[in-house]
Parts: sequence; C-alpha cells; structure tokens
Amino acid sequence: MRTRIGSTGIGGAMIAMFLVELARGAVANDAGLLGLGALPDSGPIHHEYWRLLTFGFLHWDLRHLLLNTLLLFLLGPVVERRAGAIGLLIIFLSASVASGLGILVKHQIWPAEGVSLGASGGMFGLLGAGLVFVFRRPSPSRLRTVLMAALVLGLIYSFLPGVSMIGHIVGLIIGTTMGFVIPLKVPKPAVAAG
Repeated sequence: MRTRIGSTGIGGAMIAMFLVELARGAVANDAGLLGLGALPDSGPIHHEYWRLLTFGFLHWDLRHLLLNTLLLFLLGPVVERRAGAIGLLIIFLSASVASGLGILVKHQIWPAEGVSLGASGGMFGLLGAGLVFVFRRPSPSRLRTVLMAALVLGLIYSFLPGVSMIGHIVGLIIGTTMGFVIPLKVPKPAVAAG
C-alpha cells in the first residue's frame, strides 16, 4: 500500500495539535481550547478568522481524536487515490472551514455555552466527495457499500447531544459539491509481469 501524503499530513496535524492540547492542559477544557483556536459557542469570533481553520484540527478528548482519525484512514485513501493529495487537502479544508462558518451562523442565532471543534466537518466533506468519486468512476461495489454505511452511521451519530449536526451537514454538502467539480486522476495502467 502506497503512502498517502495528504491523508498522512492531515492525520499528523491532528495528532500534533492533540499533543499541544495535552501539553497545555487544554483537553476537555473550554478555556484552554479557546486559547488554542476553538470556535466559541457564545457567538462572534471578533475578527479572529484564523479560528475557522484551527478549530478543525483540535479535539475535545482522545475518543474524539480517535473517531476522526478512523474516518480519515477510511476516507482519505479513497479520495486521495482519485483526486490526489492537493484535491484531498482542498476538499478537507474547504469543508472544514465551511462547517465552521455554518456553526458560527447557528451560534449567532442561538448562542450557547462551550466550544466547537474537531475535524468531522472536513471528514464529512471527504465522505461526500468519496461517494461521488466512487459513483463517477467504476469502483468495487463493496467500497460503495462501506461508504454508504459510513454516511448512514455518521448521520445517526450527528443526532447525539454535543455533536454539531450543522457542521456535519455543511461539510457533507461542500464535499459532495466538490466531488462533482474536482477532476479525477487518470488511473495508471497495470504493468504486466514478465
């Protein structure tokens, strides 16, 4: 299996940020996570637009990080194989930032206590793009089934308390749209042995 540099880069950034969280005592700590770049659920970000990028690499606790890392290992290679490392990064970052904007709009209307953070908006973007890609080009039906199951389970998970449904839906919409726009890589022909 070839190394997927884009997937590895995103995963490495998420793990590195979690190590910073651990070092700063910010794990499961609203104030500490705000200091590292989480989105405040209380409303405005006061022109701190960088938070729309940083919130997607922070995670509440180890379980949150592991769940998003598992999704990355499932979805990253599917997208990267078809769109390349740059395409994967564009989809992930666009979906993540857009999900942050969706979360901000929601909290402008309904402010709450706490913070919003995590890579799930970007992961839903990869899921949406991956689904489009496997239907745009012939792919094993098993892969299509696995991605459809991930979509159903992800949407069910989105209804749990403390999970951002709006972030997931916005990420999914952005990723699905980009799946139709981003050109697919031309598969390399198989080399005959012998």
